[in-house]
Amino acid sequence: MATTYKVHIALALLLAALSTLIVGLTLLPGSPLLPRATTLVVLGLTFALFGPAALRAMSAARSVGPGKLLRMAPSRLVVTAGVLVGGAVVCLAVGGLPSGGQPTKEDGVYYLANHADLRKVTREVYEESIKAEMRLFVTWFTVLLAYAAVLVACAYRAAAPEPVRHTPALAPPAPLPAAPGFLCDAVGGCEWCGQLKSATSLPSCPRWVGDSAAS
Repeated sequence: MATTYKVHIALALLLAALSTLIVGLTLLPGSPLLPRATTLVVLGLTFALFGPAALRAMSAARSVGPGKLLRMAPSRLVVTAGVLVGGAVVCLAVGGLPSGGQPTKEDGVYYLANHADLRKVTREVYEESIKAEMRLFVTWFTVLLAYAAVLVACAYRAAAPEPVRHTPALAPPAPLPAAPGFLCDAVGGCEWCGQLKSATSLPSCPRWVGDSAAS
C-alpha cells in the first residue's frame, strides 16, 4: 500500500516538472516546438493523477479532519511543489496570456476566432497565440499536479499507523554484598574479598573465615 502512494507522488511530481518545462519552451522564439495536441495529452494525464489524489485525500480527511490533514504535508515536498508551480507562473507572466481569440487555420489562412468573429492574422501571430494558449493551460495543469502530490503525501501520512514506542524494561536491582560472616549470594567479585565465587561454591565470605581461624 505504501508503494502505491510513493509511485503516485513520484508520477505527479514528474509530470509537474515536465509541464513546467513545456511552459518554459513556449517562451522560445519561432514556431512552437511541441504540437498543439500536447495540451490535451497533459490534460488527460493531469486528471488521471489528480482525481485519485483527491479521493485519497477526502478518505483520509474523514478520519483526521481537513485542517490536520493539510498540516501533515512534508516540508520538502511542499517546497518542491512550490518551486515547480513558481517556475510555471513566472513563465506565464513573462510570456503573457492569450489575447484576441482562439487561433484557427482554414485553407492555409490564419485567423483568431472570437466567438463568431474571425480576424485574419499572420502566421507569426497565429503561432504566438498557440504558444500563449498552451502556456496558460499547462500552467494550470502544473498547479493541479503539484497539489496532487501534496495531497497524496498527506493521505499517506494520515493512513500510516502510529509508531509503537517501547518502554525499556528496568533491570532488577543488583544484590547487596554480604557482610563478613554472613551468607553471600553475590555472583562475581565479592566486595569484601575480591574473589570470584557463587552461592553454591563459596557460601560464606573467605575473608571472614580467615579472620575467624586466626582468632
